[in-house]
Amino acid sequence: MKVGKLNTLFLNATTSESMVVIGELEEHGHQFEVANSFQAALMSLEQKVPDLIVIDASLEFSSTNALMYIRNMFDGKIAVYGERISPATSQLLSHLARSIIVRSISDLLPMMVSETSAPAIAAA
Repeated sequence: MKVGKLNTLFLNATTSESMVVIGELEEHGHQFEVANSFQAALMSLEQKVPDLIVIDASLEFSSTNALMYIRNMFDGKIAVYGERISPATSQLLSHLARSIIVRSISDLLPMMVSETSAPAIAAA
């Protein structure tokens, strides 16, 4: 069985851990883009619709307004990671359908490269 390839938009994924995850995805043939600002993220969404958006919860992208704006532009899965996801952000994400919340970006990697999970993420 061939692994489904995801087209993922990473919002400001500039940590060393993020770079490792992105490198692994690249080795598995996945496509990705990194947007380093909210404006860049919006422009990217206008140009190409990804299968998955990955957001660091500690950044500007995880504010209530930003999440709502992104959700209005994008109806796919949003994965949010971070050790300090606020209760308000967690509550909002639970109400925004199709969200994945994990502690670390590395926790997403097995889901994204798995033969069964990657297609499920893209199709959900």
